[in-house]
Amino acid sequence: MIAALVPIFFVLLLFGLPIFASLALAVALALKSFGTIDPLVVPMRMFSGMNNFSLMSIPFFILAAELMRIGGLSDRLIGLARALIGWLPGGMAAATVLACLFFGSISGSSPATVIAIGSIMYPALVAAGYNKFFAIGLITTAGTLGPIVPPSIALIIYGSVTGSSVGKLFAAGVLPAILIATLLIVYCCWYATLRRYPREPFPSLKQIGEAVSRSLWGLGLPVLLLGGIYSGLFTPTESAAAACLYGWFVGAVIYRTISLSATLTILKNSGVLSGTLLLITAGASAFSWILASTGAPTKLAAEVLSGTTSPIIILMLFNLIMLVAGMFLDSASAIIVLAPLMQPIAAQVGVDPIHFGIITLVNLSVGMLTPPVGLNLFVAMSISGMTLFQVFRAALPTIVLMVVALIIITYVPWFSLALPKLMY
Repeated sequence: MIAALVPIFFVLLLFGLPIFASLALAVALALKSFGTIDPLVVPMRMFSGMNNFSLMSIPFFILAAELMRIGGLSDRLIGLARALIGWLPGGMAAATVLACLFFGSISGSSPATVIAIGSIMYPALVAAGYNKFFAIGLITTAGTLGPIVPPSIALIIYGSVTGSSVGKLFAAGVLPAILIATLLIVYCCWYATLRRYPREPFPSLKQIGEAVSRSLWGLGLPVLLLGGIYSGLFTPTESAAAACLYGWFVGAVIYRTISLSATLTILKNSGVLSGTLLLITAGASAFSWILASTGAPTKLAAEVLSGTTSPIIILMLFNLIMLVAGMFLDSASAIIVLAPLMQPIAAQVGVDPIHFGIITLVNLSVGMLTPPVGLNLFVAMSISGMTLFQVFRAALPTIVLMVVALIIITYVPWFSLALPKLMY
């Protein structure tokens, strides 16, 4: 049955069915053709997969990010980033990366980060004389900082399917995100020096102070989110709900950019996006259930460990599998399908579940940059007016940097485990 399940799933995808329908229907067809269980169990497992307290935070995080994006936070964060590092060689490009890191700490979403920062910075970079392919490639890749830096929707899903602490996962994402941002900023400086792009003047303390004061309310959101979680005042779900109230207050009362009609539009858009993501989660839950119920993870673990028990080789194989899976599945589906299979094997060779969660997330973040299902590529297409191939080719140099970061994060556990060990 398992041998037929995966081919059925990919055939349904090729016929153009949505991912959640392909996942659920593949399970139903496999049960009907090869199993002894009534396929009516599939909708029951789908509902059971969504009936998870941790997943309740996802709609709240999506709503909070949309409130802050519409509320005018993007340009304030960009102004702060330019004041802090805009004076470096390639400072405007480097500030784009830093702004993506700031906005990612609010949105938790890769496509949302690309559109919020890219829609402002892509035309600004091109107008400043930067090569348009360099600009869109950088923005497309820097957007992947969104789901790596906490709070991260993908890490919430990983925590729910593996039983890992969401708080520890959030803490584990900080240093890897900083590592990736540092590599991208160094690349910006090198590229700008090579092309002899002009540098912005060093800001005065007054200009830095003004930039900080303009963005202070927005920067308070990640402080509220993470401070509430790590102080024990909120659970991740409760902190996300508090962030929504804070985001609406800042946008409607402080910045005065969110009207009543805009609030209704934001609620509608967030509801549609949340529903889409939770439908995928439901389909993937049924898929991972049938894998687990047939003992596939245990059998796969035995097969893998019979060939080698070296964590170096096993992690290399897992990286290759997840990089390929990321080309065809969105992060949520890939995590729910692959994490229950791979995480027990990784644990048997001594890989910490928190460390493996970050490895998984960075792998699937690279998948956001690779066709045919790389969501960041499609968002970048809408911003730049380029074709899919042009955006992918433009992002190749920065994708290489992402892979370098992935290798470092995979084989140097300190980046993922230092903060969780310190805080817990």
